[in-house]
Amino acid sequence: MGFQQGLSGLSISSKSLDAISNNVSNAGTVGFKQSTAQFSDVFSASLSAGSSAQVGVGASVEKMAQLFNQGNVTSSNNTLDMAISGQGFFRMSNNGEITYSRNGQFQTDKNGYIVNSSGLRLTGKLADANGQLTGATGEIKMNYSDAKPQASTGAGYVVNLDARSSTPSALTKPMVTGSAAASLTVGASPANVLSITVDGGTATTVTVAPGTYADSGALVTAIQAAIDQTTLKGRVAVSTDSAGVLSFNSLRTGRLADIKVAGAAATALNVPSTTATATNAAFSITNPSSYSSTTSQTVYDSLGNPHTQTLYFVKTAQPNTWDLYTSLDGGYPPEINPTTGVHTPLTVNFNANGVLLTPKSYNVSYPISSGAVTTLDFKVDLTDSTQYGSSFGVNLLKQDGYATGKLTGVQVGADGTIKGNFSNGQTRVMGQVWLANFQNPNGLQAVGGNQWAATNASGAEQPNAPGTSNLGVVQSMAIEESNVDLTSELVSMITQQRAYQANAQSIKTQDQVLQTLVNLR
Repeated sequence: MGFQQGLSGLSISSKSLDAISNNVSNAGTVGFKQSTAQFSDVFSASLSAGSSAQVGVGASVEKMAQLFNQGNVTSSNNTLDMAISGQGFFRMSNNGEITYSRNGQFQTDKNGYIVNSSGLRLTGKLADANGQLTGATGEIKMNYSDAKPQASTGAGYVVNLDARSSTPSALTKPMVTGSAAASLTVGASPANVLSITVDGGTATTVTVAPGTYADSGALVTAIQAAIDQTTLKGRVAVSTDSAGVLSFNSLRTGRLADIKVAGAAATALNVPSTTATATNAAFSITNPSSYSSTTSQTVYDSLGNPHTQTLYFVKTAQPNTWDLYTSLDGGYPPEINPTTGVHTPLTVNFNANGVLLTPKSYNVSYPISSGAVTTLDFKVDLTDSTQYGSSFGVNLLKQDGYATGKLTGVQVGADGTIKGNFSNGQTRVMGQVWLANFQNPNGLQAVGGNQWAATNASGAEQPNAPGTSNLGVVQSMAIEESNVDLTSELVSMITQQRAYQANAQSIKTQDQVLQTLVNLR
């Protein structure tokens, strides 16, 4: 009789419909893996087990197999959402009990742990307070502390200084002027010797050719020729006016500008033995007419306090030569003594092609009183700066310090590394997601909540970083959709419905046959 076969058919069709219905109901469940009922036929034990006439007694459900093929990956707006592209499972901890999931919808709990909707904690490599991965694994916890600051150790400026610039109007050139020349005749030594001192240095001896000169212009020519035979060339110029008054002019402004003229020839030419100083030619950070160009950028002390460093470029009368001053927060630059007012800026030299010669870089030290270290010391780099016949321009500003930072966002790399982004432009590693794989994923036991547990059939977990071994990579701000194919499931539902009806019909037919036998008289 076929009742048993029909009943087993109804049973397995019902189980298959259960699996199909479960798949359909989870078509929208993130990370869900569809299951399918696998059947086998059943034979009753008999002494004639090998008989070709033996008929089976129906079918049974062999197992409910899960299909771990990849689901579609779609983007999300949550930075902690993760999708696994490839093999592997997220390792989730429930008070130390590990389960596995493909659902990567994560957020943080009140304690900073990365958890799923059920409160299970994501596990992986842990990071220390400095953002370095340690050798330990465990539950990943976000570090919300501020990112520590870093004092500037270098500041770079790439500028073009306008070669057409003239000496700033506020920087007048000091000069020594005499009265009308008493005579155009210059006697022999010592009457033809001038002693010229610039910037308080060692006096330079200038020997004027003795003789009688036709006019003061000829005398100026002779004196200038004598000066140009010494180290004063380009630093001192001689001139005369219509009355024959001689003037000795310093060609520098600001520093190296003081001039003194003495000696027997100076007396003969009615040039007093006095010193002309550059007090009216002083650079000042508050007087824009005392410098040619300026630029600035922010630098940081050891506590992350911002400070503004400013560079001031002053064109000198010497070709291709500039004076460079700096200041911090608008205060006195370190080259200026606020008590004496003595200026000692840096000399910046270019060659005739506008290429920087010296200095490529130099060190500065600024006193600060912000509670950080007492001085802010770093190197100023001028490499690649130029002096061309075009307008002043700043091509690059850079420095390596930064302030303290607040956490502004999180990003997850393909290798599972979780990094915090901070307002100061820095990043800190919070941990690294580790994935687990199994020799036989179908041996995993479903425990609900999109979780599986390892069993003897699955084998032991094989954890490692994403992208290593046979593990997939992690995609941030994305989720893996259910792998249920609704079209296929609906077709299977129709198939199993027809199988159920056919098995019911076989029972009905057997019933009719039995009824016929009962009605025999």
